[in-house]
Order: sequence, then C-alpha cells, then structure tokens
Amino acid sequence: MNPYDHAHALARAIREWEPYQRAKRAKEAIERDEPTKQMVLDFYRRQYQLEVKRLRGEEPVQEELETLRKLFEIVQLNQDARAYLDADLELQRLWMDVQRIVSEPMEDVRLASLDEIMREVGRES
Repeated sequence: MNPYDHAHALARAIREWEPYQRAKRAKEAIERDEPTKQMVLDFYRRQYQLEVKRLRGEEPVQEELETLRKLFEIVQLNQDARAYLDADLELQRLWMDVQRIVSEPMEDVRLASLDEIMREVGRES
C-alpha cells in the first residue's frame, strides 16, 4: 500500500466532495464581486492578526475584538460572503480531521511529541 497513491486519491475525493464543490462555487461568486471579495479578505486579515497576537501571548484589545465581531456581522449579511465563510469553515474542519488522522501513525515513531518539544522550547525562552 503506497501512501502517496492514497494521498492523491484523497485529493481527488475531496475535489468530488459536495462541500468542496460548494466552496468552489462560493469562491467563484466572490471573485466576480470585488467589494465582497475585499470585505471577506479584510475579515480574514483581522482574524489572523488577532490569532498572531494570541500566539505571541498577547491579549487582543477589546476594541479589536469588537471590530472583528461587527465585521463578522456585516459579512454574514452578504449571501455570497456567508456561503464562502461557511464552506471554508467546513473545509478547515475536514483538513484538521485529516491531519489528526494522518499524524496518528507518526506519533508511534517520534521520540517526543511536538507539544512536548514546544513546551520545552517555551520554558527555555
């Protein structure tokens, strides 16, 4: 059993999966509407900026959280943007599940888990 063949088969299966097809249609709709595309990109930028802050150990300012919440509410009013965000979230869930499943055998052969190494590095800094 060749893992590469299975990985390619998984990629084909994902492309044929209905949630992927919905995401693709939603992306195409947004790409035809530049203001909606920019609104969604702005939402993602702000969301990722807050996530980077959290990863650095910084707490986001309440104003930043409120701005993101308001932007999310506005984005949700746009049918194409909402469809895209919903489809993207579903694909992200799939990706996280696939990563978890595929990484299970790797844990059997690692000397230390990534979490253990990260904790050690965190203690050293």
